[in-house]
Amino acid sequence: MIICPNCKTENDDDAKFCKNCGYYFLEENNKQDNNKRESKKKDKVKHKTKTKNKTKVKKEKVKAPKNKQYNDKPKSSIFTKILLLFFILLSIGLLIIASILGYHYYEENNIAVPNVIGYSYEEATVILDTANLSYEMKEVETTNQEEIGIVIKQSKKGGSKTHENAVITLTVGVLDNHVTVPNVIGMTLEEATSTLNKNSISYRIEYEETSDEENNTVIKQSIRAGKKIENTEIITITVARNTNNNSDTDNNETNNEETDNNNKEVESSNQNQEKNLQN
Repeated sequence: MIICPNCKTENDDDAKFCKNCGYYFLEENNKQDNNKRESKKKDKVKHKTKTKNKTKVKKEKVKAPKNKQYNDKPKSSIFTKILLLFFILLSIGLLIIASILGYHYYEENNIAVPNVIGYSYEEATVILDTANLSYEMKEVETTNQEEIGIVIKQSKKGGSKTHENAVITLTVGVLDNHVTVPNVIGMTLEEATSTLNKNSISYRIEYEETSDEENNTVIKQSIRAGKKIENTEIITITVARNTNNNSDTDNNETNNEETDNNNKEVESSNQNQEKNLQN
């Protein structure tokens, strides 16, 4: 049934004109068709929006676990900060320890060596002990009385730098007690003993009977001439006793007297040398 929009009269569905006023129904049909189409389009649009909303809801439901992860992130970030702080504190501690060890190493290896030349050995050792340095003595013979017992040289120069407990070698002067043996062969006994006494050499006299050498002359010496010996060592000189001399008895007596005198001289010279060594 079609209602006429002009006179409101009811007409059949297939009527093209209103039976009352003659209104043409084709335009009205077109409008109804257009209205139907528009309503269908609107329904489609509504359906699409509904499906979109549904997909959004689904997506939000899927994203829900991600929100849990975001909630876990603050916990992990706090752990990372704590770990980073630990490493920073550890680095600072190691740096402090390295600085202390470096300073200690610098102090141990930056000790100034004192100059002890001219001091006695006892005084020098006290000075080196105070500076935390070790030492050892090296003796060198000298004839200069002022250098005896005195440090005349040190292995490390005074003022130089060295490490703790470094060994400093101290060269200390000691009395040179070596003498050079003179050649007394061919001298008379008196000349030979005088020469030996001048050189601070102890001696012993022996006699040997011979007819070839001049009487009372030194024909042998136990240590060769030119050799260096200690002044405590004794040299033996052999004196000729000529058998061709007619006054053997007188010579024996004089020789015995000379031997006694010479032995006395040897004893006195030995005593003097012992006193010198003690001094």
